[in-house]
Amino acid sequence: MARKSAPTMIDAPRGSILSIIKAVDILKLFMNERKPLGITEFAEKLNLPKTTVMGITKTLAGVNFLEKDPLSGKYRLGPMLLQLGLKYVSNTDIITIARVWMERLCLKFQLTVNAGLMVGDNVVVVFSASPDNEFLTFPKSGTWIPTHTTCIGKMLMAHQEPARMLKILENYQFTPLTENSITDRDGFLREMEKVRSEGLSFDNEENFIGMGGIGAPIYNHTGRVIAAFAITGELEKLNAKRKEIIEEVHRSSIEVSTHMGYMQK
Repeated sequence: MARKSAPTMIDAPRGSILSIIKAVDILKLFMNERKPLGITEFAEKLNLPKTTVMGITKTLAGVNFLEKDPLSGKYRLGPMLLQLGLKYVSNTDIITIARVWMERLCLKFQLTVNAGLMVGDNVVVVFSASPDNEFLTFPKSGTWIPTHTTCIGKMLMAHQEPARMLKILENYQFTPLTENSITDRDGFLREMEKVRSEGLSFDNEENFIGMGGIGAPIYNHTGRVIAAFAITGELEKLNAKRKEIIEEVHRSSIEVSTHMGYMQK
């Protein structure tokens, strides 16, 4: 009896090359996985023979789409995917439109402004503007940032569908970065309610003592939050113009969202 073809995780158009579809299926597994995966795990999750998986993963690693850990022998996403992802993001309307407003905020207050998106279950910075006199280390484009301690992470998580949010939080590690970091799910869920209610998110020295941030959402034409941005820096500088910064952050949120087709109610 002939072996049945293993099911794929995506619908393949007529005339598709099956080996490429299987390679994409392997890569898509990492959208919901935080840890490296081995050949056996790939094979079991996709119902594919190990020999098939070995050939595909070796090829993907050879072109830097996957990266093999020399100690464990398991695979994680490779640098080429990050480069392609950032290239895609830089060409999207959201970054083109948001860039002007993000740079404007940065120049006006001489503080760093970052914009980020949810990629799978994680938050990644896709744009960063820093003032010329910046001397502290901030996340740069392409950096994965914590969800529970950052303005961008909080804002994006607060606007996930409830079921999806709870799914993401099932195995989330609330690692404390400072004594002010949220360290449990209940506390984080309360923070989410506050973010949705106020329409702003805050970093209250949760990443670094003496540093803070104020974040806001970016909506699309359907009213869905598709990105978030935050102005961050020394808490003393933020507090000195806190009311003005909050007003400008809110204004920038509305302006960028309006350019994305959002109509404020």
